[in-house]
Amino acid sequence: MNLLQQWKGVSSYMINDPGTFFSQYNEKHGVGYPLQFLLVTSLVSMLIPALLSILLNLSSPATAALGALIILGLGLVTWLGAVIEALLVHLVAMAFGKRDVATTLEAYAFPAIVRHGLWWIPIVNLALGLYGWYLQIKALAAFHDLSTGKALVAAVIGALLYVPALIVVAAVIATFVFELGSSTGVGAGAGV
Repeated sequence: MNLLQQWKGVSSYMINDPGTFFSQYNEKHGVGYPLQFLLVTSLVSMLIPALLSILLNLSSPATAALGALIILGLGLVTWLGAVIEALLVHLVAMAFGKRDVATTLEAYAFPAIVRHGLWWIPIVNLALGLYGWYLQIKALAAFHDLSTGKALVAAVIGALLYVPALIVVAAVIATFVFELGSSTGVGAGAGV
């Protein structure tokens, strides 16, 4: 079964019957699978806003395309943020003796459609965001055989560390971006 078929099946479980999925899931994947799964979720959650951007700007194709690209770029940023959050949660889960990072990434990737799927609808996004976070905590507990309390502690500490970690990542990326434009090496106009 390919990734998109698996994504559709797992996402259906997350929406309709997450408890059954968490109790019956016993597959083992490497780190790449949950990262790909989360990327598909992030891009799918941006499709409707991207299409709306195109439809609302049909009179200006350049603006329509730019809007859609910005929204899809936001999907990549969402993916990166979700990966960072899952890795921070995993660091805390390691304190409880859990070592498999792929399992933590799966626990955060599978319910992401609930947490991020309708991010662009006010009020609904808050309710589904909290419910999706709850599902991620339940998945973390089920997949790592942790108590729900320990999974909650890992998720809360991960969430508290998320903003400082995001600031550090943004600073590192900004440093590289700004350095690209300010290179004045030997031969770059010297002596001419």
